Amino acid sequence: MANSWTNRVKFLVRYMYDIDNNGVLDKTDFECLAVKNTIMEGKGSWDATKYAKNKEVMINLWDQIAEIADFDKNGEVDSDEFMKGVETACKGKAYADLPNAFKFFIEAQFRTIDVDGDGSIGLDEFRYDCVNRMPVKEVTELDAAFSKISLDGDITLPRYQVYLYKTI
Repeated sequence: MANSWTNRVKFLVRYMYDIDNNGVLDKTDFECLAVKNTIMEGKGSWDATKYAKNKEVMINLWDQIAEIADFDKNGEVDSDEFMKGVETACKGKAYADLPNAFKFFIEAQFRTIDVDGDGSIGLDEFRYDCVNRMPVKEVTELDAAFSKISLDGDITLPRYQVYLYKTI
């Protein structure tokens, strides 16, 4: 099933975490995420203070993921390990009960999509983020997906938290 829990988690690994596209998660991915998030939050500008915070959070997130999912302790987490670890640490828990680094990551992702910084993701921002993550043959696919998850034409942080967390 295309929308299965397994496929949704594999999507998260491939398109949101595995920045270097080597098929596994490792510390390098999270160091790259710190740079990416800092630049995207700054709309291209660089803020060393924000980077330091982002790097600390991303390394903390990697450490937490490695602790719960790197079962063979090789410094890499493949999709199967990630699924097993996330299921153990997150599945069936309320958003408030997630590890802090997971919650921060979700909020940081929201800030990178909310390009204009108005506190919500509009259709244009949604489209832009999606085409940067995956191939899209028709813009109508994006518009239909947005209409299913948006409320009054936008996606707020609480709504984003719910939808991203439902993927887990």
